[in-house]
Amino acid sequence: MEEDSRGPNVRLPPPLLFAMPLLTGFVVQYFVPIHIVTGVNPARTLRLVGIAEIAIALALMAWAMSTFLRFRTPIIPVQRARALVNEGPFKLTRNPMYLGFTVLYIGITFVANAIWPLIFLPEAIVLTYMFAIKLEEAYLTREFGDAYREYCSRVRRWL
Repeated sequence: MEEDSRGPNVRLPPPLLFAMPLLTGFVVQYFVPIHIVTGVNPARTLRLVGIAEIAIALALMAWAMSTFLRFRTPIIPVQRARALVNEGPFKLTRNPMYLGFTVLYIGITFVANAIWPLIFLPEAIVLTYMFAIKLEEAYLTREFGDAYREYCSRVRRWL
């Protein structure tokens, strides 16, 4: 690794890239309430699915964070990577944290039975790609070169 490297230069915290569209969706939902499903039983089922998704998302993110900690590399994408992590959830997806945020976002919208935040999910994904993933991938390519390119050839960005 180059000693003058400052990391991927991600300026907006990735959780914010998901929180902004989610909150925007809930504001719209407040003024124009449209539910994903109607009826008590479908809403209860949707809520249970949402709770399961939230649990899965939190477990995936915890697994990714513990893997980063085991490799003694920063979780926050403004800091320099100390290692190319390709174990644990990183064997399945190059972005388990962002995948976790996506599943968490869906789970929250299901629990709330709110359509508008779900409609804003693509915005969260596009923002995350533009302002985090793209920068991180360019940084990791510079930092780890062929090892990172080989990893990218084996592991998908999302799933």
